[in-house]
Amino acid sequence: MSAKTGGGAQAEGGAKADVTVLRTLREMPSTVRVLMIGNLVSNLAAFLNAFLVLYLLHEGFTAWESGVVLTALMVGRILGSAAGGTAADRFGYRWTIIGSTAATAALTAAIVYVPNVWVGVLVAGGAGLTATSFRPAAMARVVELTPDERQVMTFSIWRATFNIGSTLGPLGAALLLTWFGSYVPLFFADAATSLCYGLVALLVLPADAARTGRKKDGQQAEKAAKQPAPGYRKVFADGRFVLVVLGLFLTSVAYIQMNSSLPLFVTDSGFDSRIYAVMLAINGGMVIALELWLSKWTQKAPIGIPMAAGMALLGLGYLTYLGPSMTWVLIAGTIVWTCGELVAAPSMLAYPGLVAPAELRGRYIGLATLATQIAYSAGPVVGVTAWHWWGTKLWVLTGACAGAAAVCVALGAGLRTRPKPRELHVSKERESEPA
Repeated sequence: MSAKTGGGAQAEGGAKADVTVLRTLREMPSTVRVLMIGNLVSNLAAFLNAFLVLYLLHEGFTAWESGVVLTALMVGRILGSAAGGTAADRFGYRWTIIGSTAATAALTAAIVYVPNVWVGVLVAGGAGLTATSFRPAAMARVVELTPDERQVMTFSIWRATFNIGSTLGPLGAALLLTWFGSYVPLFFADAATSLCYGLVALLVLPADAARTGRKKDGQQAEKAAKQPAPGYRKVFADGRFVLVVLGLFLTSVAYIQMNSSLPLFVTDSGFDSRIYAVMLAINGGMVIALELWLSKWTQKAPIGIPMAAGMALLGLGYLTYLGPSMTWVLIAGTIVWTCGELVAAPSMLAYPGLVAPAELRGRYIGLATLATQIAYSAGPVVGVTAWHWWGTKLWVLTGACAGAAAVCVALGAGLRTRPKPRELHVSKERESEPA
């Protein structure tokens, strides 16, 4: 595609050389660097999710009212992925990022002025919607500017910026709370980072490559105008991609049990809660230490292999918990399912943008993100309910979810060939446009 021609020379010249982390960082386009930093900063100051309920309770709202406002925020965040995918394809990546970050800044700051629960629902829901709507656009832009053989490594770096921001964010919140003794500066800091991201996008990010080519002649424009605009119906018509999205959903339902059912299992099995903390530390340490290094190898394989293998390892790790109630069993299971995360996660992020037609890239990424976020919201309820009904048999269900996900991905993405963008009539026209 034309948007990738900027990295084509580098790709051809370095195709035979190992694509290392340092090489990827060194040759990364400046636009991608800006988006990476934006991803880091947006997660570094994502205080609204964690402190909204505490702030509302402090301001005199009831626990029920605070829960309703938080629910609106979460629903908005889920819907934002789908809305952001549509906006990215319709209005362009750059303007979607600018608009969503600016709106997030305004709505996050407005939280401190809500007079009642219903205004809080509207403001929080809007803030959640806009806070996630820029992500499909940002990820789609990264896909366009990254050579295919570096997609997995690049999205491994993307995950690293997310993890660093999410890890350091609570420390920043603690410092602000200690310094000011109030929740209000947290929301203003969150709003300020969103506003800065939007201003940087306005001043630094170039226009979308696919939208700056030569204009079509009158006959082409008339023909294009008569054709219906591609939308999510086109995405759902891609049966193989829908299979992969189903796999992402099932994987996320299984993965999120680490935060919901796993601590119940550990403590009810007679272990101290510190054992659970050690298990989380093992997971986090392995991700930080090994994921980027491992991506150097997984990016060389057809992308369906690391996704399916990682999902299978995830299920196998949870099934390990069916063994004897011993500390080493818990540690071994955690290591196995963490290896699954390391193998699969970067490829899972890269896949939707790689197979999407140019005019639907935002929607492809948006649908994949939407499925993951729904799973992260519903998975804890499903897992805890299964735990109370069936006890340790929960891990059979969890392992089955991950195994089914591996099958879906193997069928949808394939295990032998590298992904190629789906062909649609509009994409052929855009591919002919110069960058």
